[in-house]
Amino acid sequence: MQQLFNTRNYSVRDFEEWYDRGELVLAPKFQRRDVWSDKARSYLIDTIVRGKPIPKIYMRQDVDPKTRRTTREIVDGQQRLRTVLEFIKDAFKISRAHHETFGGKRFSALDADTKRDILKYEFVVDLLQDMPDNEVYDVFARINTYSEKLKDQELRNAKWFGEFKSCVYTLSKEFVTFFENNRVFTAKAILRMAEAEFISELLLAIQEGIHEKTKSVIDNCYKHYDDQFPNRKVHEKRFRDTMDVIGEILGAELPQLEFSSTRLFYPLFCAVYHQKFGLPGFRGVKASIKIGDYPKLRLALESISGRVEQIEQAEARHEEIKLSSEERKFYNAYSVHWVHADKREILTEFICHQFAKALQD
Repeated sequence: MQQLFNTRNYSVRDFEEWYDRGELVLAPKFQRRDVWSDKARSYLIDTIVRGKPIPKIYMRQDVDPKTRRTTREIVDGQQRLRTVLEFIKDAFKISRAHHETFGGKRFSALDADTKRDILKYEFVVDLLQDMPDNEVYDVFARINTYSEKLKDQELRNAKWFGEFKSCVYTLSKEFVTFFENNRVFTAKAILRMAEAEFISELLLAIQEGIHEKTKSVIDNCYKHYDDQFPNRKVHEKRFRDTMDVIGEILGAELPQLEFSSTRLFYPLFCAVYHQKFGLPGFRGVKASIKIGDYPKLRLALESISGRVEQIEQAEARHEEIKLSSEERKFYNAYSVHWVHADKREILTEFICHQFAKALQD
């Protein structure tokens, strides 16, 4: 078997030198002509500044034996390279949504060490030596054969690069371990960005109040808050505070409780947030929570979880179980169409009410 490519590492400076000498072709016939937005370009530069990896480049290299001139065609990755080369020529600025320190700065305004790090940043390149066009097309047909269909959140991640996305992924990075350790999401689901989609929903609740979970609702949120996400820093702090309270109330018990499922974690988050800060448009009972109240609140949540488990077990055995009207309303919202806004409000109201009862005892 003959391997038709070699994997090499080339720095930004390597590509700049080739481009300046006219040896780099950034727009061969293989490339799509899509144009990245300024936000997308800034996000890529932020990734490089932070020393994070980006997808590999595919480059065809050919040497003319007569002129002894080397030509390098970017088969895949021209927008990535074009973005970096334009940035080091001062064509655009890094967005403040992506980097607080370097936001608003062009390459020339960066400190010497950061400039050096960018120029030394290495791309992983699959080098296609003297490969004819038909072989290049076959390479990409084979690569795309094994590509999985992108999930909704993966598509959002590829489309949006503004304030809301930046906020979501800042918090995702901080709380991904929490979600995995507490079995809210599996490692496989996290790889497909399930926790980022869920954080998007929680942030929308903080900003606007309880919403239903649909693709269009979340998509519109990314679109509406792409340029500006009002009170972002306040929302981030309150999100952290709410998650901290949940962690302190339930501790190591969370993975064993029904609240480790998103259908109950969502209203739990909303209920705790409402007690601390007030949820927009929500009229559930609100009480002041102190650290000394946490044991009482833990017992209330354990009771709710235990009751849900009891009802589910009884239904599985086709047995009747006596429920109060409040419990029946709660369980119906939990078991049927729980992603609808009105059902989420019922679940949140029930948890708030149980908190209030616990604090009165």
